[in-house]
Amino acid sequence: MNRQFLITLCLIIITMMPPGLSQADNDYIEARRLQDTGEILSLESLLKNVRPLFPGKILQIELETEEGKIVYEFEILGNDGIVREVYFDAKTGKLLSVKEED
Repeated sequence: MNRQFLITLCLIIITMMPPGLSQADNDYIEARRLQDTGEILSLESLLKNVRPLFPGKILQIELETEEGKIVYEFEILGNDGIVREVYFDAKTGKLLSVKEED
């Protein structure tokens, strides 16, 4: 393959990528800013509280806004085999809710 063809192919792939892919970098930057300004707790400090309350395997963690609050959402496969979505206030670390998945 010639170089021009590869460059064109790369440009086509980049323009067809979903917009969310580039958003991930911005999300990380925003999360870091919120942590640095004290608007949210670090994930590390919150994990110290999460693990004893919800033993098992953490499948996913998201930082999102719900009802005007920034929350950490944990998806956890408990040692009992039940998957739970666990929500914590990102500023205070307070447990907000627990939802069991079907």
